[in-house]
Amino acid sequence: MKNLTLITLVFVSILFGCKKDKTNDDTTLTLAEFNSKFTVPTQKFNGTGGAAFSITGAKGMKFDFPTNAFIDNNGNPVAGNVVVSLKEVLSKKDIVLSGKATQSNGQLLITGGEFQILASQNGQALRLNPAVAVNVKVPTKLNTDPMDLFVWAPVGVSDSTWVLDQKARVVSSTDFYQFNLPNFGWVNCDYFYTNPNPKTTITASPVYAGAVPSIKDQRAYMVFDDLKTVAGLPFVLSINKHRSYENSMPIGLKGKLIILSTDVNNVVYFGHANFTVSANLNLDVAVAPATAAQIDAVLNTLN
Repeated sequence: MKNLTLITLVFVSILFGCKKDKTNDDTTLTLAEFNSKFTVPTQKFNGTGGAAFSITGAKGMKFDFPTNAFIDNNGNPVAGNVVVSLKEVLSKKDIVLSGKATQSNGQLLITGGEFQILASQNGQALRLNPAVAVNVKVPTKLNTDPMDLFVWAPVGVSDSTWVLDQKARVVSSTDFYQFNLPNFGWVNCDYFYTNPNPKTTITASPVYAGAVPSIKDQRAYMVFDDLKTVAGLPFVLSINKHRSYENSMPIGLKGKLIILSTDVNNVVYFGHANFTVSANLNLDVAVAPATAAQIDAVLNTLN
């Protein structure tokens, strides 16, 4: 996940080129069209800062805000209308599209769901009042294992990763993970994945047919078949490849490698390849301009 901010979304599959015909669904996507169709949606809710209110997302996440839940940048309680925005991530497909792979400093995490929640008033960002407790319920649609709580936070000068919230307690029930909101931003119900198998390093290269396009953004993910986790593969300039963190991938795991890139003309390229992790595995993946239908066909297999 480190350095993934330097590259934008990339999915890896053996695809066929299509004519550029903007009159039907068989057209190659532009970046704007991709974002319009595939970005995890932001939901907006209206509330009152000086009163208690609750919101429920389209996928079932619930947030109970008590009175005076919001403060401004000076630490003063906020009254009046507030806007709460929410992104719900409750599938491997959502994880890929959100760009928030389930790793903490390179270690794999098993997830029960992610979300981003923010609040604002008149266009100004608000903070969570530390003196109150905002109860959160995340549906156990993705997982039912016991979870810890992680927040997306800076690490070092220029990197960010999921960081374990040592103080948080996640209570599991039949239907929900329940906890108090630690702060506004990205939050993830996870636990660290352990596997006794030997570990190795994975590399991957997108292979473009014909003349190599001028790529401005590129991102790669490993989506595992039998784990609720998605690993990002940062692009390493020194080897001109995507590479996993050193000796972080358990040998024997299976899944799909996904790559999506964008060229300087904002044309989207897409591809995918099945993998079984073996010692020093390298994957060369065919990538080509993609249609919405081709991308959908792959993303909908990410269970």
